[in-house]
Amino acid sequence: MHQNHIIGLAFFNIITWSGTALGLVLLMLIAKSKRYRDLGRLAVVPALFGVTEPVIFGTPLVLNFDFAVPFITNNTIVLIISYIVTKIGLVARFTGVQAVFGLPLGFHAAVEGHVSIIILQLVIQLVISPLLWYPWLRHADNKALAAEKTAA
Repeated sequence: MHQNHIIGLAFFNIITWSGTALGLVLLMLIAKSKRYRDLGRLAVVPALFGVTEPVIFGTPLVLNFDFAVPFITNNTIVLIISYIVTKIGLVARFTGVQAVFGLPLGFHAAVEGHVSIIILQLVIQLVISPLLWYPWLRHADNKALAAEKTAA
């Protein structure tokens, strides 16, 4: 069955799953500063299930000018990329089925019924998201590391 529209609530929920914050959490696991490394360890398991509140409020991302640009723009970037690859036919159109909250990465996209959607979600969360967050976390991590060294 051919879907008439590309964008719908299921498209938005699967593409922006966890607010693309999983990439930030994965980068925190290899951070130099103890602050971000510990937060990454704390947040990685919930983030794999789409629960990113530990990193959103633990970093904090809200009202933090070091992370304002990626926090605001990353979802838009991945939505545009996803729309394009769906429009040209590399990824199947979404059926519109809504997944229940709390499914792990990949399973959330599996309810749409096509392996290309699962692959798209994995690429977004494990490749594109870390690339988008990297320069911003590196800057904040260097600041946190300098603060840790002066406090010691």
